[in-house]
Amino acid sequence: MIKTDNNQEELFDEYAYDWWNRTGNYKLLHKLNPLRLKYITSRLDIKNKKILDIGCGGGILSEELSKMGAIVTGIDSSKKSIIIAKEHAKEQDLEIEYINGSILDVSNLGEYDCVVCFEMIEHIHDQKKLIKKIGNISQKKSHLFMSTINRNLKSFIFAKIFAEYILKIVPRGTHQYAKFITPYELNGMLEQHDFNVSSIDGILFNPINESFTLDNDTNVNYFLHAEK
Repeated sequence: MIKTDNNQEELFDEYAYDWWNRTGNYKLLHKLNPLRLKYITSRLDIKNKKILDIGCGGGILSEELSKMGAIVTGIDSSKKSIIIAKEHAKEQDLEIEYINGSILDVSNLGEYDCVVCFEMIEHIHDQKKLIKKIGNISQKKSHLFMSTINRNLKSFIFAKIFAEYILKIVPRGTHQYAKFITPYELNGMLEQHDFNVSSIDGILFNPINESFTLDNDTNVNYFLHAEK
């Protein structure tokens, strides 16, 4: 995650120990991960591609991208999460570069063939600044993959109230409704930095078996793929 406010950074630090616990606080990310990976690889051959995973956390997605032949760099402002990510990658004998810091503050990153920013933009204040930075570090003909939460009554009920207070499938305080972003708003930001959106796809969550599938309904969670 990008450094946002103290409350959210402390929240991610607090649960950093749990990143690789498939039944813990991040169990839904583990269940979503295969769909995230499929979404990327169905649109881009990632082998030997330089990929930046923004808000990498403990490395759940970074490791899978690395296993498929990508040259992966993960960045996150949670120091504890990066420590966990480095240790786990070493255990798996994976060569992944991990950086502790905010993507907005870290310089000399170079340029990437692909940038991944999943479940991230809804945690920061200056979303336009993030998109600008992504544009600056993306090569021509590069790809961008994002996922986030739409902003409307339905997303407030399901992504905030149900997820945090009723089903309790994510820790309270994980999301702030004011930071949710509509596909229209996100598309507008991307166009300002020479990105063309190729597809926007909804993510359907089944609370009975805690599974995820792609769907036409983008009212709550959605994936976005853009090219420069």
